[in-house]
Amino acid sequence: MQINEAIDLIRGGVIKKEGVWADLGAGTGLFTQALQAILEEGKVYAVDKSPHALWRLDRHEQVPMEIVEADFSKPLDLPPLDGIIMANALHYIEEPLSVLSHLLPLLKPGGQFILLEYETTQPNPPWIPYPIPSQRFHQIAEQAGLSSPQEIGRIASRYGHNHIYAASCRVKGLLTL
Repeated sequence: MQINEAIDLIRGGVIKKEGVWADLGAGTGLFTQALQAILEEGKVYAVDKSPHALWRLDRHEQVPMEIVEADFSKPLDLPPLDGIIMANALHYIEEPLSVLSHLLPLLKPGGQFILLEYETTQPNPPWIPYPIPSQRFHQIAEQAGLSSPQEIGRIASRYGHNHIYAASCRVKGLLTL
């Protein structure tokens, strides 16, 4: 995926053009850079348990990035966030509600949560061990105290799945396990 495709895919979920965001499971930093391109001011925390590729990214003066070496499946030490993006990362977690229970409290009231996942129900270990198709994400979001997810984009997958969807929702309540 190219940077312009990433920007187009998430633009509809970044409501305010300023704020503090976290890209959880940032990988190569593609969506960190997309957030930096969309935001007019703020900061992006690029969180990954193996952040080596992130150190190669160009510095962005208007919307700086802070690299955090951490595993998002464990509690994180981050400031209050206006938004969280997880791109093809939550499908590594067998019980996503357990992880969301410590991630969503990092969001300020009304904070945005953007999820990008493969639209598939078929596991494909090690790349997609626990698929989260959009229908399943709707169920997870409701249980997690998020508003009903709205699809903000989709793109064809290069890996044999129909597509990758992008969905956005807001924090509305407490997690109800």
